[in-house]
Amino acid sequence: MTERRVVHEEPGVNPFTIPYEAFKKEMVTRLGIDQYVSAEIYTMAIHRGVLDMAALKRLPSRDGLKEAIRGALVFPTPTLARVKEGDGVVKFTLRLHDGHEVEAVVLPMMHHYTLCVSSQVGCRRGCLFCTTAKMGFVRDLTSTEILEQLYAAAHMLKYPIRNIVFMGMGEPLDNFDAVTRAITIMSDQRGFDIPLRRITISTVGSIKGLDALAVSKISAVNLAVSIHGGTNEVRSSLMPVNRKEPLEQLVAALCRYPFARKGALFAEYIVIEGVNDGREDARSLVEVLSPLSVRYNLIGFNAGPDAPFPSTRTEAVERFRDLLVERGVFVRIRASKGRELVAGCGQLGRVAKG
Repeated sequence: MTERRVVHEEPGVNPFTIPYEAFKKEMVTRLGIDQYVSAEIYTMAIHRGVLDMAALKRLPSRDGLKEAIRGALVFPTPTLARVKEGDGVVKFTLRLHDGHEVEAVVLPMMHHYTLCVSSQVGCRRGCLFCTTAKMGFVRDLTSTEILEQLYAAAHMLKYPIRNIVFMGMGEPLDNFDAVTRAITIMSDQRGFDIPLRRITISTVGSIKGLDALAVSKISAVNLAVSIHGGTNEVRSSLMPVNRKEPLEQLVAALCRYPFARKGALFAEYIVIEGVNDGREDARSLVEVLSPLSVRYNLIGFNAGPDAPFPSTRTEAVERFRDLLVERGVFVRIRASKGRELVAGCGQLGRVAKG
């Protein structure tokens, strides 16, 4: 009886899911090509979303090499479930391998496009004003699933993404390893080449997460910390995290953080009429954050389905801005883009299974 030999083929290398150094090692091991050719392949694959052999300039002349490279690489195949557009904003939904879905948003800025990505399906933090919180926590996204949102925006929808904000579904610092790995790949100069100064992590202010981020290799990212109340009483009524980690502890953690540059810390503040928009709220807010060099971002509340509050009027946000400006701080109002698509800040939150 003749013995059958089973050949196990190695899975292809997806350049969108690993840092360049790991990609280079794979290329050397599998194909025997040097680091310069590896870098050219990596950059082309990520920038174009395809591999054009004719455009490779460093490729050595070797029989079968082109075919071997094609066989060694695989590209992402995310499932684009839905795309909605309005007022220049694009909200798209990716269906994951297990049937769950996550939403991401492409935001047009003055001279570029920003991509708002999700880091989890759902969220465990339970903030009162957030639609995602109503889903509860379903699961973390892998770094690959985070990066596929960028792949979909850049190569399926064809938007030149220049900035990344982790302000979609989920609390990024609760999915620390996947988020930091994804950012490492996003910021690699040989790949996506999105500098850390153009990447923002939006967080409820997890002290454990902030301390871990502070000693990580991506600590130079921008931080947008959700404050939403100048006193523990107000903030705790909106954000359960404040009941365990009150404002004083959060400010102390931020004072320990080694900010790479001035202006890298943003205080995110959702203005809710009659809840946190009074003169005393403004005074308390500036006072509690006074040890920090912080920029204030004001956002009008965007009411989603069954929201606990109505959408905030523009004049209410402007009135609160003026109260803060009186106290000599830097304030800007973030435009509520995508509200009609249910793609505004705090409105993302859809899940499907099956």
